[in-house]
Amino acid sequence: MTRQWGKPAEAIKVVVERLASIGVKYENMLIVSATGTHRDQTPEEHELIVSPEVYAKVKVVDHNCDDNLVCLGKSFRDNEIWVNKTVMSYDKKIVCGATVFHFLAGFGGSRKYVLPGIAGRSTIMSNHSQYFNAGGVGSGRNPLVAPGSYEDSPISKEMFEAAEMAGIDFVVTNVIAPDKSIGFCYAGDLHKSHEAAVEKCREFDGVTVDELSDMTITCAMGFPKDINLYQTGSKPINNGIGTVKDDGNGVFIVVSECTEGWGSSDTERMAVEFDNAYDREVYTRENYTIGLNVAYFIFQYAEDYHFILVSSMAPELFKKTKIHAVKTVEEAIELGKKLSGKEHPKAYIMPYGANTCATLKK
Repeated sequence: MTRQWGKPAEAIKVVVERLASIGVKYENMLIVSATGTHRDQTPEEHELIVSPEVYAKVKVVDHNCDDNLVCLGKSFRDNEIWVNKTVMSYDKKIVCGATVFHFLAGFGGSRKYVLPGIAGRSTIMSNHSQYFNAGGVGSGRNPLVAPGSYEDSPISKEMFEAAEMAGIDFVVTNVIAPDKSIGFCYAGDLHKSHEAAVEKCREFDGVTVDELSDMTITCAMGFPKDINLYQTGSKPINNGIGTVKDDGNGVFIVVSECTEGWGSSDTERMAVEFDNAYDREVYTRENYTIGLNVAYFIFQYAEDYHFILVSSMAPELFKKTKIHAVKTVEEAIELGKKLSGKEHPKAYIMPYGANTCATLKK
């Protein structure tokens, strides 16, 4: 587990007490926060994630993607699978987490708590670099890699393989309902739990549209999902872009305060050091990081659509990109009408854009 939004504490309390009831001592349990390449968490965050009751009894540590690793072998594409050595020293391994739409994995949850959750940096970056087509520079994104797509995704396939190699024994996965409660929880097999969670996730947060819009307005749903452009890119932007006409006239409006600005030095670099999509793709392929990947598709979407960002970020920060940066929704809508050439454009509004994934009905 790693984040509070998935309400892992509820499941962890049950799992820990059930283990204790069958004779497992608290000192023989360890909770590892599957942080992947993200920052370490504070003791206060650990306590919130696992509950005060569990935090007082069981040791909680963060994964470090650059240290204390062991190689489990190679994946189907010869990616070396490095994972947390301490985790592998335990007899039983239980995943507690949540499932949500994800721009790289299709869906989060289950296998993703191993790769990237407790994996080494090189393993993670190699896995995630499959975002790009194998056709080389200019071929862009792999169409199999998208929110809601995991069955044929090479990224998800390798994540499952890594979880199997790690020997995950049991999975508890939540799906958060629209009212932010735990709407569904499944406990059991790695694959079956994921399939069940995906089905419920699609029911809760997946929508289809009958036709593409002239204009789509989406948002990051406030703090903390709107703290920076990096977070905004990995959630509402990918979740909503598939609803907009791609004929060169479609307008995509994203509302996100971005009080912390870029949120990633790599995202900033892509904005200020490059002024065209080709060079951004070359650099991202050669120096792949998740931050570069997120920045690449944000600025690529701005090439393909009329992209308007409503945020606190200064417009001059985007002068080398095609993003139209404005300060108010009203300003964005008026600009959108002008760019689309329509006074009354057909529009969709996505008030829960960070969670809702919208696609065109097939």
